Amino acid sequence: MALEIGPERRVTYRAIVFLAAVLAALGFALMALRAPDAAPELKAQDALARLAPRPARPDVVVVALDAAGVTKYGPINRWPRSLLAAGLRRVEAGKPAAVVLDLALTDRTHAGDEALWRTMANRRNVLLGMAFDADRQQRYTPDDIRSLVFLEKSALAGGLTLSAEMPEFSYPLFEPPVSDFTQSARGVGVFVRETDPDGVLRRSRLVYRSVVSYPASTRPLRGRFPQSQLDDGRPVALTGLPMSAALSVFGVEKDAVLVSAGHDVRIAGNLTPPVIIPVGGQGRMLIRFAPPGAVPAVPFGDVVAGKVKPDFFAGKTVLIGATAPDDPATTLAPTPVGRMPRAEVTANALDTILDRAYVRVVNEDRNLTLGVMILLGLVSGLLLMLVSGLRAALVAAALLLAYLTLCYILFSAGHLLLPLLPGLLVVLTTFLVGLLLSLGPLRPRVVAAPPGYIPPPPGAVR
Repeated sequence: MALEIGPERRVTYRAIVFLAAVLAALGFALMALRAPDAAPELKAQDALARLAPRPARPDVVVVALDAAGVTKYGPINRWPRSLLAAGLRRVEAGKPAAVVLDLALTDRTHAGDEALWRTMANRRNVLLGMAFDADRQQRYTPDDIRSLVFLEKSALAGGLTLSAEMPEFSYPLFEPPVSDFTQSARGVGVFVRETDPDGVLRRSRLVYRSVVSYPASTRPLRGRFPQSQLDDGRPVALTGLPMSAALSVFGVEKDAVLVSAGHDVRIAGNLTPPVIIPVGGQGRMLIRFAPPGAVPAVPFGDVVAGKVKPDFFAGKTVLIGATAPDDPATTLAPTPVGRMPRAEVTANALDTILDRAYVRVVNEDRNLTLGVMILLGLVSGLLLMLVSGLRAALVAAALLLAYLTLCYILFSAGHLLLPLLPGLLVVLTTFLVGLLLSLGPLRPRVVAAPPGYIPPPPGAVR
């Protein structure tokens, strides 16, 4: 009688498979650390985001400057500011917690500017958006300088420990709204529009490292000109629009924000639970998206016409922004869950902060990445070194399924994003090494059974 002895019985096979698992874990961990934003990994993260979407908050709503509004009033950029003021007054009548105007208001008009800034000044709960334009024309009017001076009230000037890898944004290249609006608003934050190299918007930059500096004006600064409270050369940080809105909703001032280099943005105060947002060295938070269209929205035209009662906005955070897909004022951003207008993206980023649903990305932390990957390598090696052939394939499949399930649970419930593809590659590499050994130098051996050998019953063979 002949017996087949599998390679898993040999010490050499076990040692090589186990060592391969550990080395694969170290190698793929280093790859994940060196290229955390590799395109395949980002696509895998997008798939996970679609599998585990976050539910939208009912107390964050969008007043949509939609296609019906464009049909009624014309292109959004030509709407008189008095019309925006009328809509804002309707919203403010309901006493919302905060209002976010996710619109560019960088140009003066003669169609209701005063009505709009006076409406903003009534309750001082309006947050305005602004852009950062690296190609901004280097010509500054006195009103541009005035806007930059008023922008100081939104700048973080204390509690900053900024990472050297965090990019610096030139202060004069920010484009705050015209000075009357900037002065009348509670604060100003930067629009959410920064994409990853593949063109997908996944993160919101919460802090923009900068240094106060004022350019020369094209004309003399006459009259009662506001005085700068921050000296030229003062390191500051400006906040993204979702962060500015969150501070307003939490009822805390900007001085409560603490920025830790390469780690977290913290909002101090008696907040329960505390707000500690992981942002990595770049100052960017991963947004937990709800599906497109999940954020509650009402048409701007219905608000102005009185079809939406002011009580609807009571205690809510209201974002007013362009959503008409064919209007030049609307910015449609590709996200992991689908295309969204910028106002909806801002709402999702704000929801992420308010829900404390921000995600810690493991491959942005060296020690955490090495720990997770080495643990996975040890488990894979210890299990796969004991089997070969079909049983090795089944064990590998079970490991892959278990790891994917763990990734899903930790992302959806634990707000922790494990390395997806690197983890799967550790298991696959370990399995393939064992497979090559079993097909090559350590293939199963057939030996003669010793005299008197009695094989066990078939049901007892394992």
